[in-house]
Amino acid sequence: MTDTFPRQQARTRRFSLGAPRSFEISADGSRIAFLRSKGGSDPVTCLWVLDLPADPDSRAPEARSERLVVDPLAIGAGKDEPVEERARRERSREQASGVVAYATDAGFTMAAFAIGGDVYTASLTDGGQGPLQAVAQSPSIDPRPDPAGRRVAYVCDRAVRITELHSGIDSELIGPGEAEHVSYGLAEFVAAEEMGRMRGYWWAPDGTALLVARVDNSAISRWQIADPANPDSRPVEVGYPAAGTSNALVELLIVNLDGGSVPVRWDSESFCYLTTVSWDSGEPLIVVQSRDQRRIRLLRVDPHTGDTTVLREDSDARWLDIVPGVPARLADGRIAWTADADGARRLLVARQDDLADAAAKPVTPPDLQVRGILSVDGDTVLLSATSGDSAEIGVWAYGPDGLRLVSENGGVHGAVRRGGTTVLTSRSMAGPGLTVTILRDRPSDGERGASGRTRAGTIASFAERPVLPGLRVELLRAGRRELRTALLLPSWHEPGSARLRS
Repeated sequence: MTDTFPRQQARTRRFSLGAPRSFEISADGSRIAFLRSKGGSDPVTCLWVLDLPADPDSRAPEARSERLVVDPLAIGAGKDEPVEERARRERSREQASGVVAYATDAGFTMAAFAIGGDVYTASLTDGGQGPLQAVAQSPSIDPRPDPAGRRVAYVCDRAVRITELHSGIDSELIGPGEAEHVSYGLAEFVAAEEMGRMRGYWWAPDGTALLVARVDNSAISRWQIADPANPDSRPVEVGYPAAGTSNALVELLIVNLDGGSVPVRWDSESFCYLTTVSWDSGEPLIVVQSRDQRRIRLLRVDPHTGDTTVLREDSDARWLDIVPGVPARLADGRIAWTADADGARRLLVARQDDLADAAAKPVTPPDLQVRGILSVDGDTVLLSATSGDSAEIGVWAYGPDGLRLVSENGGVHGAVRRGGTTVLTSRSMAGPGLTVTILRDRPSDGERGASGRTRAGTIASFAERPVLPGLRVELLRAGRRELRTALLLPSWHEPGSARLRS
């Protein structure tokens, strides 16, 4: 049977299968973990690790070692996913199976993931054991190791549980008891569906406690969803906060490993949405928003008392966007934030006590529209931004030497950076699809990044290319407003030879 474009698009899940994604980098920049299936029509995603040479200037192919760490089919994965996991995958538009999400410890020695409601761990170091099923309850979702890699937390039956990897002891940290519509460690509907927050708990940097979201859905309207493909099955009851009706009550708790907890206190009546939580270092930072989404606050949390301090409040008469990646803390304690000024969203980098000060000046120019923060590596902030041409999205880095462009060609780019290593993803209508380039800082006089970057190689994409022959795409500016437009031309067309009609 001829592989037509519609068939190919369906078979390859919109050409997403086989493309590398979900990159994580070790603290020293020498190892990269990522997800990728084995082919352009293979729907089972595997976990891989790429080992880089110690010398950033080494480009020898033999110095790079790509390892298959987890093959889900080899460990007999095939069970149905829990309801909560299916909902998370639908909201994130996940189209593959297998390992679709994972989390690593701070030392980058191991990864935790869930397949079919079972928790697994895998070694990321050379000579490590293969994937091991952790001692955990099932069905479980969202496993995350503590920074030291000694424990794995996960959510099961609306409770947060912890498995001690050495002893195998598994226990409930905090749970809802008999409360039917209460959950711990899960994102509520609004956060997961509309705000991009899929998580419901976060480890402390020292692994002694967790920030845990408590969600009470008892006031939410209940909807009955039938399955038209299976009319003999019972309708599924779901909680849905329709516009104008009650939202879930969301609280945040600091829970110690012994189960003792302290509530985080903020003005939840005025700011009912918990949009962002960050606890990578220092004190926790959270972002809360009013229901009309016209006011937003950045709060610092005292991890001992649960008291909060307002570091900054922004408002808009119409609407405030939730910006991905902020807040983020630099190595010296400064905080990366964004603010709308002079007609653009701009990057702020300031001490936490100076963020609200009018003297806190943006570090990006007004002709650069910041879309989000991608990574913070030491004193370098990696950001996604558009400059002038709205059809292109570039990657920029702000650091001690100022602002510089990381992505050099047109198209749509993304990146992640850690330990002086940057993984840059690039797409362009004129190019060969997705390309993944590894960039490494060249140290000079003991200072990382002082003498520029070197291209250390690529990560292969197995995604298929469309079978459409002679596809010609031209990007132009149309009309008085010069709106960016993509024009698809016939392969036989000669510019100026004739007028094309639809």
